[in-house]
Amino acid sequence: MLYALKDGVKLLSKHRMTYTVKRFIASGGQGEVYEVEDKNGRAYALKWYYPHAATPYQQKLIERLIERGAPDSRFLWPLDIIFKDNLFGYVMRLRTPMYKSIVDLMKRRAEPTFSALCMAGINLADGYQSLHSQGLCYRDISFGNLFFNPADGDVLICDNDNVTVNADIESGTYGTPRFIAPEIIAIKKSPSTETDLYSMAVLLFYMFMLHHPLEGAIEANIKCFDAKAMEKIYGHDPVFIYDPHNQSNRPIPGYQDNAIIFWHMYPPYLRDMFTKAFTDGLRNGNARIVEKEWKDAFVKLRNSILYCHTCGAENFYNKKPVCWKCKASITPPPRLEMGKQLIMLNHNSTVYGHHLHENFDFNTVIGKVTQHPQQPGRWGLANHGKDSWTYTKKNGNTAIIEPGKTAPLAAGAKINFGPAEGLIE
Repeated sequence: MLYALKDGVKLLSKHRMTYTVKRFIASGGQGEVYEVEDKNGRAYALKWYYPHAATPYQQKLIERLIERGAPDSRFLWPLDIIFKDNLFGYVMRLRTPMYKSIVDLMKRRAEPTFSALCMAGINLADGYQSLHSQGLCYRDISFGNLFFNPADGDVLICDNDNVTVNADIESGTYGTPRFIAPEIIAIKKSPSTETDLYSMAVLLFYMFMLHHPLEGAIEANIKCFDAKAMEKIYGHDPVFIYDPHNQSNRPIPGYQDNAIIFWHMYPPYLRDMFTKAFTDGLRNGNARIVEKEWKDAFVKLRNSILYCHTCGAENFYNKKPVCWKCKASITPPPRLEMGKQLIMLNHNSTVYGHHLHENFDFNTVIGKVTQHPQQPGRWGLANHGKDSWTYTKKNGNTAIIEPGKTAPLAAGAKINFGPAEGLIE
């Protein structure tokens, strides 16, 4: 294969920076991606457009994005532009190998914990909320432009070169098949924040169910899955596979098992959100789930994780939990009730800044569950914060838990963290 740029070629950017092409990475519909290096040895990625994609409009769009700057650090945003032989490309931060694609997740090449998957959902929704809050529309949310770290759920959003102001009609980018909102397929509306919300919901469904929300019996019974069939399923006559009022598109056992297994694994509130997203939200952009609602749901889901004592599988708390994997009954761990939050205090649980302030801060560690060094059966919450806590036993006696000290996990006790108070159940 002949690449547009050869290894070792030096390129001068608009900002007078010299980059050396190191290696070819991948190709797509608009161009090729290379690893390049600046004069100080720092690695970047360069997207180099094919001639048909190197239009004056695309150049203008890239230059506007560079001038505007990234919404936040999760976006591999255009940083600089390079011209050569009447073509051009843009420089962005290089994605490190620890970040995997959603395709890796679908094919089980990446196996995140449910905790990491919840964090990926939170970070994904938060990233797009940051973009939308600036009046911008991504236009092409799909498998190909999101990468996540299976270890902690951190995300990177790439291919930002099609981002425009909300509802811009000049761009020719309408999205990726299977992710495009029905109203775009029906040629009723252009890409917008509302259509982004639909595409994001599809991506989240893929992440948590490993399946498409509209691919059930109807899709399975189509003999020729051509463009006309795709327009029908995803645009003109879409039916959610778990639509409570239309059972014609239920997933088929033995063929679409992921949708069946994972759907019943999650708590009712998450299933209700996906149901709303793909029933009311299919045809009414105003009825779509917004980013804050997704973030709240995934925080609640993450807080509810508990472990099966028999097989070790992650499960989600309910009043009579039974392991989805081995069907054994699960004895729940102690729980910390803080306002509307219910946090499972597993052997590896952490209380974060978010639990005190509800600000989606999962970097500030407030406390960690820890085992008593001499008495393995006793557990406590160690103070990893900067402030002392007030610990009140069930009988009313109080104690001060200074940083570095541990509060026993005794049922009925309360911990006053300062900004919030929690009850141990």
